[in-house]
Amino acid sequence: MRLRAKILLITVITPLTLGLATLVTVHRNVQDHVDSSSIHEGLQHSVRVFEGMLEARGKALAGGAAVIARDPRFFSLLTLGVGQRDSRFNATVRGMAHDFNGITQTELFEVMDRRGQRLASVGAAHSDPGARDSLIRAALRGNARVGVLEIGRSQYQVSATPVRADGRVIGVLLLGSEIGEHLAKVLCAQMRCEVTFVAHGAVTASTLERLADRTALTGYIATVAHANPAELRDMPLHKVHGEGLTYITVVEPIPAAGRGQLYVMQRAFDPETLFLQQMQRDMVLLGVIAVVAALLTGLILSGQITRPIGQLVRCTQEMQRGNYTYPMRVGSSDEIGFLAGRLLEMRQRESVYVGSLEEATRLKSEFINVASHELRTPISVIEGYRDLLEGGSLGPVLPDQKQALEAMKASVRSLTQIAERALQVAQVHGERLHLAFAPQPVGPIIDRAIGGARASAPARRVTIESRLAPGLETFPMDGDMLVEAVTHIVSNAIRFTPDGGGIDVAALERDGQLEIVIADEGPGISPERLSHLFEHGYAAHDPLQHHSSDGLEFNSHGLGMGLAIARGIIEAHGGTVAASNRPDKGSEFVIRIPRLETGAIRRAA
Repeated sequence: MRLRAKILLITVITPLTLGLATLVTVHRNVQDHVDSSSIHEGLQHSVRVFEGMLEARGKALAGGAAVIARDPRFFSLLTLGVGQRDSRFNATVRGMAHDFNGITQTELFEVMDRRGQRLASVGAAHSDPGARDSLIRAALRGNARVGVLEIGRSQYQVSATPVRADGRVIGVLLLGSEIGEHLAKVLCAQMRCEVTFVAHGAVTASTLERLADRTALTGYIATVAHANPAELRDMPLHKVHGEGLTYITVVEPIPAAGRGQLYVMQRAFDPETLFLQQMQRDMVLLGVIAVVAALLTGLILSGQITRPIGQLVRCTQEMQRGNYTYPMRVGSSDEIGFLAGRLLEMRQRESVYVGSLEEATRLKSEFINVASHELRTPISVIEGYRDLLEGGSLGPVLPDQKQALEAMKASVRSLTQIAERALQVAQVHGERLHLAFAPQPVGPIIDRAIGGARASAPARRVTIESRLAPGLETFPMDGDMLVEAVTHIVSNAIRFTPDGGGIDVAALERDGQLEIVIADEGPGISPERLSHLFEHGYAAHDPLQHHSSDGLEFNSHGLGMGLAIARGIIEAHGGTVAASNRPDKGSEFVIRIPRLETGAIRRAA
């Protein structure tokens, strides 16, 4: 990943991660608030308010009834006795009840005698004997009671108050107010929730306007109708799905009522969640804005950083190619500007240093070239006089002298070889090595190279085997030069393979390239030497202990020019040579030469 992409990634990921974490946290907190705090607690508060309201209304009914029952005008009529009742008596009781109900304004106002028989009923509602029986009997025993009566399709909160005269109960006053639409609407306005009253599974009053919502509620009530009051109070809040809305619902028994008398508090869940949805939309919008802002900031910041760094990288790339004049403009005065200034200074120093090295290399190559040519003249003179001495032209040769002449011949041959290799190294290094390309048979070239290497080590007992891939016949190359390159590498393998060991030379064509693999069974190549193995120049590890090796003795060191010459010849063919250690034992050299047209062959690198 490029530096600019990394900067953009970091600048975007940070606000994106923070935004997502914030969104999740806000969503969870608001969801918890909507689910538990806002709706649930609101409904529980509505329940407490409603039950408190019922309790207060029950006390008001009981208090009003007690005041009326103690009024002499009221209880004096009930002392007359049942046998004295007639139509005028009943009319008198109804008139008195009507007067008192004008004060209380209750929907239910009924007067009972000492036997529980109704004497008068002047309210809008009239109770059934079976429904009121338990309350009347308790009141006749002298106990005031507050309860709920189901009258028709309505429910009434009633107070049954005993009427006493001379310390005995002479009748009962029954007052009641409806638990219906009016009360539901008052609660809905105060509590901001829907209110429904239910009697034995049937809705008696409700603020739900849509029939589908009432039907859904009735279906839910049917599932909990079997529960007793204690079980109802322990039930968790439930979601009832109506027509387009979801209601959080609480079902409770009406206090002091019989089984099946319920009230329901509901609050729509969907409007409450609008806040959550709006918050989510706002958070997403803020997140998008933050990401876009971070992206723009990252683009500007990365441009400010990567542009001068890119110039520094391009400058170093050009320096690797040998171009020390590539223009670099970094106008900032920060750390990058300081780095650019130091790089320019370093490039200037390196340019001077490389120029001096190139000049020294040029002078060295010229010296080696001239020295090689100059050596040929004295070598030729020495070789000529040695031949005259050996032929007897300058007098008879004694056996000891003949032995000395043979030593001179070997030394002259070694000196000639050194001069020729030094000249080749100079040609390779100076890129003056020219090749004559033509299709050449590969097999004979491998055999000539192996034969030349064997001739350089007549005393070594090393087995050399060659293998030629089927179908590999000719390949475009300079045969003589490639023979020399392979000879140098095979000779190096002989030098580092112990007597009794073997060398394997294989040739094949792979992916349009001639591949020659030379594997030996020597000690391998140390890692520090492996990377400098083909460099031009003197390769002896210890100059003070270097000794000449004419017979490629095991583990001996030469001048190191053979591998450098081999590399130059192979690269002049457009190929490569690489060395590596084998997994089991020894080292391996791989030569790869591409199949190129003559016009595409470059000169030695």
